[in-house]
Amino acid sequence: MKKLFMFYLFIILSLGLFAQQLNTDGEPHFDKLVGVKFIKPYSPDGEDYDGVYNVTITKKGNDYYMTGKVLLLGIEEIAPIKTKLKVYKKIYLEDDAGELYAYDVKKDTLVLIQVKETMNVDLYFRKGSKK
Repeated sequence: MKKLFMFYLFIILSLGLFAQQLNTDGEPHFDKLVGVKFIKPYSPDGEDYDGVYNVTITKKGNDYYMTGKVLLLGIEEIAPIKTKLKVYKKIYLEDDAGELYAYDVKKDTLVLIQVKETMNVDLYFRKGSKK
């Protein structure tokens, strides 16, 4: 029983080793995200995201917007998205659902943050073309 407990403890602790933190210099770099189509996201371990998740961030005045399409998990339907983004803690953009997006300076791309508590990167996006 003790060996089994130690095995599970090792598994749980090792999950944190694969977590990726956002690489940032403290600046928002939203200008590098605006107008670029972000496609084909992948997880920090390099595995491609199975669903559709294509987005573009635009700026109108002082407001940021995200448009694109996403596969709605559970119902397996591709839905268009258009949402206003709020600036969160200076370097993140937050959508209506509470999802956080940011610019990763090391990967030079848009990232989706897992949860606010850990601020680990959930997905990196590949760059498509400029609009």
